[in-house]
Amino acid sequence: MKRSALLLLLLLAACSRGPSLRDQLTERLSSLSSTAELGTVEYTVRKAVRARDEGEWFKIGNRRILFSCTAHIKAGINLDRIPLDKLVVDESARSVSLVLPHAAVQSINLPPEEIRLEYEDVTGFRQRFDDRERQALLKQGERDIVRDLPKLGILAEAETNAEEFFRGMLAQMGFENIQIRFE
Repeated sequence: MKRSALLLLLLLAACSRGPSLRDQLTERLSSLSSTAELGTVEYTVRKAVRARDEGEWFKIGNRRILFSCTAHIKAGINLDRIPLDKLVVDESARSVSLVLPHAAVQSINLPPEEIRLEYEDVTGFRQRFDDRERQALLKQGERDIVRDLPKLGILAEAETNAEEFFRGMLAQMGFENIQIRFE
């Protein structure tokens, strides 16, 4: 009797395997998505913002101003947008195909302490640039930085770093054939 009970326990233990690789991966991706964002790259960009307001026939004099500012840009992928329904796992081949969302800018920070007035020249009967005009110029500088992001390559680098992160994680889980693409 003891022998048959022991044999039955051994059979049950052999048949009851742990969670599948797909289940483990789905669980890990779900837990990662609770962090919302994976920042994979941060750039520091210096920008010069200048304005020139030449006098017209009814304005006597000119105004010029030059600011320098530093922007800290963080980019990465939005983890809660990983489409788990597109996850393909072949446990016998130890392969996985994962789709990640394209990288996006997560934050742009222009710290006030890193904004400097480098030059201001007001001639004739003109008034200095007021705070509203200065803020508008700095906002335009921020928009210029965002417009120039593709030239910086920050989004491409963020995707490369995200891919490297996920390749390492998947290899650590035991996958040998790893395919990652961005949609």
